[in-house]
Amino acid sequence: MLGQGGMGVVYRSHDLVLDRDVAIKVLSKSGLGTEGRTRLLHEAQAAAKLNHPNIVSVYDASESRNIPFIVMEFVEGDSLHERCPENIDEILAILRQVCAALEHAHSHAIVHRDLKPENILVTPGGQAKLTDFGLARSMASRLTAEGSIVGSVFYLAPELALGQEFDGRADLYALGVMLYELTVGELPFTAPDPLAIVSQHLHAPVVPPRARNDQISPALDALILRLLSKRPEDRPASAKEVLQALERIEAGEVGITGGPAPSLLDRVVRGRLVGREIELAQANEVLNQALAGKSEVLLISGEPGIGKTRLAYEVMAQAQVRGALVLMGECYAEGSAPFAPIAQFIEAADSFMSMDCVMCLPDLFSLAPALRARYPDVTPCTPLEPQAEQHPMFESLVEVCVALSNRAPVLLVLEDAHWADSGTLSLLRHLARRASRLNLRVMILMTYREVELDDARALNEVLYDFTRERLAVRVKLVRLDRDQTRRLLEAILAEEIPPEFLDSIYHETEGNPFFIEQVCKALIEQGKLYRLDERWCWSCMDELKIPQSIKVAIQARLGKLPAPALETLRIASVFGREFDFGTLKEVSELNEDTLFEALEGAERAQLITEVRRSGKPRASASPTFAFTHALIASTLQESMSGLRQSVRP
Repeated sequence: MLGQGGMGVVYRSHDLVLDRDVAIKVLSKSGLGTEGRTRLLHEAQAAAKLNHPNIVSVYDASESRNIPFIVMEFVEGDSLHERCPENIDEILAILRQVCAALEHAHSHAIVHRDLKPENILVTPGGQAKLTDFGLARSMASRLTAEGSIVGSVFYLAPELALGQEFDGRADLYALGVMLYELTVGELPFTAPDPLAIVSQHLHAPVVPPRARNDQISPALDALILRLLSKRPEDRPASAKEVLQALERIEAGEVGITGGPAPSLLDRVVRGRLVGREIELAQANEVLNQALAGKSEVLLISGEPGIGKTRLAYEVMAQAQVRGALVLMGECYAEGSAPFAPIAQFIEAADSFMSMDCVMCLPDLFSLAPALRARYPDVTPCTPLEPQAEQHPMFESLVEVCVALSNRAPVLLVLEDAHWADSGTLSLLRHLARRASRLNLRVMILMTYREVELDDARALNEVLYDFTRERLAVRVKLVRLDRDQTRRLLEAILAEEIPPEFLDSIYHETEGNPFFIEQVCKALIEQGKLYRLDERWCWSCMDELKIPQSIKVAIQARLGKLPAPALETLRIASVFGREFDFGTLKEVSELNEDTLFEALEGAERAQLITEVRRSGKPRASASPTFAFTHALIASTLQESMSGLRQSVRP
């Protein structure tokens, strides 16, 4: 026996006919089923057609006594996991061979889907050979009935995790994870729970590898970050392109550069969910009920900065991994058109609609006018009085959800429901009632601030109805305790935290997660929290001057921006949480280059982020940006004079 894994056992064997050593993988019968065995044998036959010096040859695939097995080339050597390269030059030499193998396989329409160091064998002479081509499990086969994941997910591309269409760029993502791990010495995303790792693949920003290892060149840093892009279209187009880039980097060609040098702020780890195990378990119970056909509403409430959105994203990730269709709508303090979040739901669901859904569109055109251009042959309904028009419109949305949920469970997420218009809330209440009666696989998730409820009469009425009719489960997020604060600080700074520093942070922040993160960033920007001998250090406690509120922490960070960047963000805040470059340019007095430089500086300061939605070509519209938290936008708005706020673009 050479090794054992989730797929089966590998034996060193001897071919008596051809008189040569071979490796035989005897596949596990458990969990495969007849269909699974057939698929794996077909893929083994496809892999057998590959002929490349950096790919382990497949000689035969068959079954004996209903046990499938694959006969492969035997390779003397260790896996890349067992034999870690000693320096960056050796890393690049091995991964150039991996790229050559991937290019050959992709040109034959074979995607590995399980690329990781364990599946790369390195001979004593330094030759790399990929094994298990085309034999990787799909995401569905990684899930147990309870929704937990079997096997490694550290190298899993987002599109594979979501069960979406994929191509060779899924392997390139895994290649990026391996490059990161080999050059930095640790994985980009880690967590005790595999599903939490998947959530980070989907949503968490990656710490630039050069921020953790200054021996990595700017060009290699930029390449790794491209490979780790969440959207396939943002990654290199092919393994050949990556190979050429690695060759240029290895040759040290002049003119190959990356972005600006990483700052200390880039070392801050973002996107980890810490201290919410109980709340996540409650949310997952509601999700399990919805997946089983018992529709429910999940309400996530709490003060600003408490982590409502982060928990919602975790639930979204777990729903997506389990095959659910997730549709998201957002509400804004500045207000928007009536039913705007519902329009976001419908437009996002457009590509998943069947003919049953299209039949409901005439009643929904008034909600989502953008659909009219996509369905020119569908005649809109004759306009009625608003009150008379509402019921058929509501029922049409229910019918759309019925049709969608017949194909896959549906999760509707309404962010910042305290700012929602009464029409949106009434429609969701109607949908929740109908979904419960029809036993639809539909779950509604709403986040809202409790401190805003005094001004949110419409939401109060809907929450009362949900409670009275037992349609909803509420998860209230409270501040982290001292131990949870320690765990969050250790996740953010990626090292152990001494008690005195923890006590100072906890005393001022009282366990508000967003406040904790902003305090750390403010102290870094002020030079009070710095790196020395590969460890975080800080000024003495008397000089630390920790901000005493979230807004003070944000104001301290904004004050570090150059004047053009600060003025640009003030103007942008008038538009709300999201804003696009084109509109900002029209109202700003800065030229285009200065404006881009200002936005790039704000992005490096982690105050804003570029919004990139899958399926939308990057060059098709003006770039869109969003403040990383609504509190940043509101703090900027409050810093403006009343006159300037009243003059909206």
